[in-house]
Formats: sequence, structure tokens, C-alpha cells
Amino acid sequence: MRALFSLTVVVAALVGAPVDAVARPPAVAEFGDAFVAHDPNSDAWVIGSTDLEVTIGFDTSRTLSIQKLFNPTTGRAWDVTPGPEAPVALGASTFNLTASGGSTSLASAEAATTDAGVLLTFTFDHHASGARVRRFYASYPGSATIETWTRIDATAPVDVSALVGWRLTMANAPVRWLGGLRGDAAGNEGAGAFELAERGLDAGERIEIGSDRRSTEQFVPFVVVDDGRDEFFGGLMWSAAWRIAIERAGDRLNVSAFVPDVTTAATPAHAVDLPHTFFGVAAHSASDEPGALQRFVMNGVRHGRPLQPLVTYNTWFAYGVNVDEDAMVAEMDLAASLGVELFVLDAGWYVGAGQNGDFDFDSGLGSWTVDSGRFPSSLASLADYAHGLGMKFGLWVEPARVALSTVDRPGLARQAWLATEGGDFGQPSNAQICLVHADAYAWVYGKLAALVDQVRPDYLKWDDNLWVNCDRTGHGHGPADGAFRHVQALYAMLTALRLRYPDLTIENVSGGGNRLDFGMLALTDTAWMDDRTSPADHVRHNLEGLTFAYPPAYLLSFLIDADGEPIPANDDLPFAIRSRMPGILGLTYRASEIDDATAGILRAEIARYKGIRATIADANATLLSAQAPVDADAWDVLQEIGADRRSAVIFAFKGNASDGRIVVRPRSLEADATYDVESFDAGPLGSARGEALMADGIELNHTPAMSRAHVIVLTAR
Repeated sequence: MRALFSLTVVVAALVGAPVDAVARPPAVAEFGDAFVAHDPNSDAWVIGSTDLEVTIGFDTSRTLSIQKLFNPTTGRAWDVTPGPEAPVALGASTFNLTASGGSTSLASAEAATTDAGVLLTFTFDHHASGARVRRFYASYPGSATIETWTRIDATAPVDVSALVGWRLTMANAPVRWLGGLRGDAAGNEGAGAFELAERGLDAGERIEIGSDRRSTEQFVPFVVVDDGRDEFFGGLMWSAAWRIAIERAGDRLNVSAFVPDVTTAATPAHAVDLPHTFFGVAAHSASDEPGALQRFVMNGVRHGRPLQPLVTYNTWFAYGVNVDEDAMVAEMDLAASLGVELFVLDAGWYVGAGQNGDFDFDSGLGSWTVDSGRFPSSLASLADYAHGLGMKFGLWVEPARVALSTVDRPGLARQAWLATEGGDFGQPSNAQICLVHADAYAWVYGKLAALVDQVRPDYLKWDDNLWVNCDRTGHGHGPADGAFRHVQALYAMLTALRLRYPDLTIENVSGGGNRLDFGMLALTDTAWMDDRTSPADHVRHNLEGLTFAYPPAYLLSFLIDADGEPIPANDDLPFAIRSRMPGILGLTYRASEIDDATAGILRAEIARYKGIRATIADANATLLSAQAPVDADAWDVLQEIGADRRSAVIFAFKGNASDGRIVVRPRSLEADATYDVESFDAGPLGSARGEALMADGIELNHTPAMSRAHVIVLTAR
């Protein structure tokens, strides 16, 4: 973040005066409602926005600590015990950040206005190593969330370890978290992807969630502590190994977010930034709780870059790598006629794909050469054809993986660039490129830029199907920070592409959702949740779980012609389509198998999706039922509400086709606004004030003649 204004307070001004628990001191940096406030006679600073004020200062031992989390709207403070919240390890020394009398001394405290919010920076000198340690806290307009991280600037090489994002002690309360992809894939029906979990801890119990490889293989890097009135939430913006630990000690919870088992080097030429993390507090109320994280995502994580959920066609499930120009032209013609807005050519466009079958996309990977036999007119002409039909064009890439058969060919990847772990590539026929290697990074970036310049796609589907925690020498990293530095290089490459091609949309996919984290959310625009994109209740299970942490408009799934859930001859095709509508609506089929009646249903449902898309694009979601799948006679219900709370969509799905009834009570509406209520199938249902709708609810009556997917649209007058 670029500082536009700053105010530096010298060490002598911090005299250890007590924190003012009542009145907020004067603001010294402001951006919208985000601010940093400071009284020059105090050693405490306040950073936050309208819904959260965080007091940061020095305790009696002169140690930097978070002293108070306060919601000025409710007048309630989250019960925290002040204490050191981000210890640092340099060389053999692990220490807290102290202003004087310890391993460090405070050099300055600085408040700044940036191009996205406000920034508070404490700078410490570490006596033994001569390094400077900067602790950052950022706040963004409309966000009840603080982003925080640490940077080490060294005057001589020093090892950095114990990468702690934040550590807080709070009152004991139930804890909620979200499982990761957990090896889920087509045919692996018991994996339980993206499962919501909640429970209280027993005295002395410790829970630790995290990942050792890609970020969301086992858990999503996000946790909530819920005391019934308010919620504390926190997480990491990181795409490799991480941990969140929750430990109960008496009536307190010790909660921390950190990156394990990494030792990296800070040098005069290379500062070390620890992964960015965040925490916040939201109230259980009509307006605070559902949107608190969403506002941070849009203003802090994405810095205002909007999400654009386009109706998407993808070739993979229908064709695998057996794609060619004539077939794609035919698919584009039908897709455009149905209302599809983005056509994505998946894996298989390059020389060598498909040597071992229609779904073999490993062969030929890394050649970066378009198969002119299958695409004689070039991919650029295919992109032009899509544009002529009014659609955007997308292309699959997997930049950091290559087939070993391509390695050391002229102009292609070199064997010395390949990542190994204990001498092993991780797969027998292909390997990961370690992006820390400067030559490897330059080669990958050059190939990507040349492809984009040549084909002119609007969209890249960026895949990652192999992960190696590289410990190979000669790459520019050490034995214990290969993955750490690889992720930093990945972020740098995505940032460079964004600057070079500001209108390029990038999809995040990693064998499904193995790397579906807040770090990638900052740099990509859509995310494929799961290679297992059927049946409908599994897709809803994923959406209902992942919207616990991520915006619906980031989450992509596909309607596919699957066993047990076909597209043609489906007795409730709207149910299958609408099960994908809470996120980005994707479709994959063969045009030759779509009859006129099926095309008519697809066209109508796509039009309905576009009618609610403006709400979905900036919505936050609230699950109003158990997570799908539910019992046969039960319902699963998800509400999405726009950022201004003037529109909402309720997706209610019945477990079977028998008669049934449910009363759905919306949340977070404007109490005094009058909403028109309309059903996709039944049309207008009437109007009511938000207060009445939230109290009395909307009754849905299902009969076997209806679709089991009931979609209700609320629009404020």
C-alpha cells in the first residue's frame, strides 16, 4: 500500500500514560470512516472504522499489545486479555516487541493514509542482530476488521522463524471453523469437502487446524469465536502451510494464527514480509454480522476490485482434452444463443495433450505451443469468434507444472528449475517449477505474457495440480523456506500480470479448491470449488460451507451432464441449475446432446440468473438451515443480501418432491424499508416492511408439480 500521508511520533513522546477507555483521541490519519487516532501524551493508538476500534499500545512491561477491541455502534468490547500478540524469532533469539528495556527498542510509531485505507506502523530496532522489525496494522473503510503483518529489514543476514500473525487471549466461547477440500474428487464421495464445524472446548483442550502444503487441502484458514452476542473472527491471507490454534485455559481461550516450520533469511537485499493476517469483531444484529467480513474482503483484500460472476461455459467435463476448432465453434454458437457470457477452453489446446486418453492433460504440459492440427486458425481467431458472438474468451493454463518429457528441450523449462522434496519430483511424469529460481520465474512469466499477447484472452483459468515443498539447493531459498518463497513469487507474478493486463480476469483452481484462501482471493477473481461438481446437493454443500468465509460471487461450479443428474431428460432441470446459482453459474455439455426443450429451459434459467446477478455480485451470504445435504423431507436455505441491503435472494431447496412447507425468516434487511417479494415460479407474492419479513417470515408451500428449488427475490422500493 502506498502511503499518501504520514505522521511519525518519536520515541520520546511515548511516555506511558494510561489508555483513555472512554473518549477516542484525535484522528491523525483518515480515509473514509477508517482512521488512526492518537493522543501525543499517551502510548496507546486506536485504529479502526465505524464498527470497530482497536487500541494498540504498550503494557506495564513496555511490550506492544492489543489492549481493547471495541464496537462503538453497540457500545460493547470483546473481552481480551492484553498481552504480547506477535513475538518474533531472529537467529537464536525469540522476543516480544518492547519499547525499551528488552531485546528491542522503539524507533518510531507512524500513522499513514494509503490509497486504500489507513496504516499504523511500529518500528523497532533489534539490538543483537541490528535488524529493524516493523509491525503493521491496516484498516479499511466500512470494515470491522484489522489486517496485520510483520516485516524484517536486516543490516546483515539473519534467520527469521516463528512466523506469528496474531495471538490473542479472550473469554471462552464456542468455536466455528470450515474444513477444506480434503482430497475430494470425482468418484471420492465420502471426502466431506468444506464441512462446517462448531463446538466448545473442554478445559485444557487444544484444537489446531491448518495445512502442511496447499492452503485449503484440509481446512480453510479462518476461525470464528461466537459468544452469542458478538463474534470474533480471524484468519490468514496465505496459500501454503499455516496453523490456527485454539487452546482453553480455565475460562479463557488462547487463539493464534501462524505459519509453522519455516526458517527464512532476511538480508540487506531482501526484507522478509510475514504472511498477512487479519482479525475483527462483528455483532449479531440486523446489519453487522453478515457483512463484516465481506466489507473487509472487498475493501481490504481486493482493494475495491469488483467481482463479476459471468455465466460461464467450460469444455473440460464434456470434452476433456479432445478439443478442436470445429467442435469449439459449434459450442460457442449454442452457448451464445443460451445467454452464456464467457467461453473457457480448458486443458488440451497445446501440443502433446491426450497421449494417454481423452482426459490426459499432463502430456505435453509445458510446451506452451498451440496444437495447430486441432486449431489451424489459431486460438486468437477462436477468441475473435467468441467476441463476435458477444462472449468473452478464456483459456486454461498451469504455469508452474511441466511434463518431464518437455524438460531441457530448446526454449523450454530446465531440469535445474524443478522443485524437489527429498530429491523427489512428487509425480512420475511431471514436475513443479520452483518460482523462487530467478531464471525459472522469468521463463514462466515470459511464456504467460507471450500467450496472452498472442491469443488476447479475457480470462485465464490458472490451475495448480502439484505441490512440492521444495528443499533443493541452488534456487535462491533455503532448505526450510522453499514453499514460503514460492508463494511469495507466485503473488509477485500475479501482481505483475494484473498490472500489465488490468482487465484480465483470473480463475483460481488447484485440483479443485486446494488453494482457496484469502491470499488468492486478493489476486484472482473466481475460484473453482471442487472437481466433483455434481450432484446438486454436493454443490450446494460446498457453496453453503464456503460462503461462511468467501463472497458468493467468487465461487464457481458447473452444471454437468452427470450420471443420475443428466441435463437432457432431467425431471427437474431448474433444480439442478438453481443449485449452482448462489455462486457463479457454470455449464458444461455437448451441444449435439441439447434438444430444443432443454435449450429453452437453460435459456430461461440463465435469464433468471442474470436478473439476480447484481445482488449476487456484491452479496454476503447467511445459511438459514443445516448445510446440505439434508434429510429427504427437510430444506436447506441460503440467503444472499446485497451490500446496501436493498435487495436479497433466498435460495430454498427441498430434499424431495413430496408436499412440504417452510417459513423462511430473512436476516439483515432494512427494518423500515418496504420490500417487494417475488418468486421465480409463482411471480409476485406481495410487499412488506423489512421488520415484518424478518419477524414473521415468508411461507413457502411446495407441491410435487413444482421445482424443488424455490428462489425468492426481495427488492426494496
